[in-house]
Amino acid sequence: MKQVNSTALLEIDFQPWVIELGHDLDAVLRAKRIRERFRREGALVVCTRYLSRDADDPMRSDPKGEGARFHFSMEPQAGDLVATKFDRDIWSNLDLDVQLRLRKISDIVVTGFVTDFGVDLAARTALQLGYRVTVGATGCAGTTASAHHTALDSMSKAGIFIDEQVGANP
Repeated sequence: MKQVNSTALLEIDFQPWVIELGHDLDAVLRAKRIRERFRREGALVVCTRYLSRDADDPMRSDPKGEGARFHFSMEPQAGDLVATKFDRDIWSNLDLDVQLRLRKISDIVVTGFVTDFGVDLAARTALQLGYRVTVGATGCAGTTASAHHTALDSMSKAGIFIDEQVGANP
């Protein structure tokens, strides 16, 4: 296990409307177990969400609206870092990297929706930024099962560790 005080759990887009795009809705429950484990171990939890900049999309552009809310079981808790993105890659929020570096984070574990978009981009960019990256595969879902597995395989080939066990058991 990595040194906990240097680890952040990066949760990608646990918003109900994004979750509905996933092939495996049970991934939310497994992601919650992963969160609980990492929180017990003292890791930083980073809750991310997508907001649109398009005013003609009020469901997704209102930061206090329905589209911005987190799934009830994945709401941020005291001590969590909340990061908002306005495109598919959470790292376009430059403050995230700054906040993690200030906390001396070196290891990132990624869970979320959907594996073949937001999760893939988050993991690859984190790797490019010099973090050691693990994807908690059981806490992720793709747009389809095939897309999920293809994305995991591609990330693995890029040097990202894919953990199929974390969160698998209650």
